[in-house]
Amino acid sequence: MGWQGQKLSYTPHVEVKGMKKFFGILALFCALTMAGAAMAATPQAGKPVQDKPEKGADRVTVVSVTLDGTDSIGARLGTNLKERFNKSSLFTLNDDEEKDVPKLYVMVETKPEFSSRPGVGSVYSVCWVFKQGKGYLGYLLARDLGTINYEDVDGLVDRLVERTDGIAAKYSSLWK
Repeated sequence: MGWQGQKLSYTPHVEVKGMKKFFGILALFCALTMAGAAMAATPQAGKPVQDKPEKGADRVTVVSVTLDGTDSIGARLGTNLKERFNKSSLFTLNDDEEKDVPKLYVMVETKPEFSSRPGVGSVYSVCWVFKQGKGYLGYLLARDLGTINYEDVDGLVDRLVERTDGIAAKYSSLWK
């Protein structure tokens, strides 16, 4: 005959009470988790976030940029490079030869790529030289050579600053 003639026992009040208890515990857990996250975030809300980190004494490199060249693309490259070092929190731009401090010299030389068309492009050479101070012999740390046009100046400045930071980190024991 099967199940057709039998009466099934079903107790919906037990199942509903169990579901209510489960969801109540889950809601309490979620509320406590959210309250804990809100409490942890509250002390940070009162402190302003700095746009630019302060220069720390442990990681600041004194840099001097020298430019040799008469073409306009090279002049723009040198000026943008100095501006980027001046804005960075990792470097202190120092062109004062009278200060007797260890520093990294970034020497940039540019020439027009085509003498008949000086505004088309430039050939550049960059040397990174470390000097312990005034009167000391400089040590060549790295060099780079390439061509550049007006559109690529900002990208080259970014690469040179990144490379300078890498060189400063690699040879950081020289500044101690």
